[in-house]
Amino acid sequence: MNKLLIVFSIILLFVSCDIKEEGISDALIIEVDNPYGSQLITDYPVPFQAKNLSGNDLTTAAVFYVDGVAQSTNEIVFDQAGSHEVKASVTLDGQVIESDPYIVNVIAPRHSTKVLVEDYTGTWCPNCPRVIYNLEQAVLQNDHIIPVSIHKSFIPGDDPFEFNDIQTLTNDYGINQFPTPIVNRVLGKVWDENYSTLQNELNKPQGLGLAINSGVSGNTLNVDVAVRFDMDFSQKNLNVVVCVTENHLFADQVNGTSYYGGQNPIPNFEHNHTLRAALTGVYGETIPANQTGADNVYHYQYSGAIPQDVTDINNCDIVAFVLDGNDQNAKLINIQKAAVGENKDFD
Repeated sequence: MNKLLIVFSIILLFVSCDIKEEGISDALIIEVDNPYGSQLITDYPVPFQAKNLSGNDLTTAAVFYVDGVAQSTNEIVFDQAGSHEVKASVTLDGQVIESDPYIVNVIAPRHSTKVLVEDYTGTWCPNCPRVIYNLEQAVLQNDHIIPVSIHKSFIPGDDPFEFNDIQTLTNDYGINQFPTPIVNRVLGKVWDENYSTLQNELNKPQGLGLAINSGVSGNTLNVDVAVRFDMDFSQKNLNVVVCVTENHLFADQVNGTSYYGGQNPIPNFEHNHTLRAALTGVYGETIPANQTGADNVYHYQYSGAIPQDVTDINNCDIVAFVLDGNDQNAKLINIQKAAVGENKDFD
């Protein structure tokens, strides 16, 4: 965490005893803390903190200023690129204590934002064709929406595409009815099947982007996922998740809706974006903190046998995303998808 330490006037030694007893009077220094370092991106909310020398948090008592303009909150959004000056001031015992300037460099985001929709589904599920249809329509409107269909059996063996670690996800996310489409791995954030909801997520800039390069040699799948940082994420617990999804899988689909002509079952229904394997596990592998500084590029590489559940690797995609956290409370930051054999650059 970047910290700016500012020494103040000796007059602070005379702060009243009652404030001293509260552990605040030693505020000879204010630390202005910003978890993303001095390089930021526009339109991204960044929380700042003010602390005294003893580490007491004075944020709620502080007023933050950007280029001399008072802010209504400590969570600051910079809407213009360039160099900006941040200050904090705290009033103690009638004395106004103001920090020296903290300079941030703000750039426009280099990476597009993409959104993940994980559709918990099943071939036995009568209402699932509705979400399948609405999600496909959303993808047709914007290919930055990345769907992943996660299949579960109702009774053992009744869904030929059941994901082998489905129980971990359904337990952790409390999935007890199907379909349930979850947006960006946010616990309890069920997609309402409106495109505008996903568009709102796409409008939020993110401080990192991903690139994917993969190929097949014999029965070996080789994957390289690059993560490029616009901001310093070293104070975050970042994990990269890399999955294999498969398209053009066919099985009868139970249908209790009017979609797809209301036919029930839908014979030989085409299932796409089907999760076949999580190469890193469902919560990913840790990105070392010393690899997450601004402008750094981190590489995750996989080389191993084609996952046994894959029917045809030529119909598969690699889906990779970065989480802040390694459990069901993690926050997805950004995501990328590329066909196996495709070199997908940062975009």
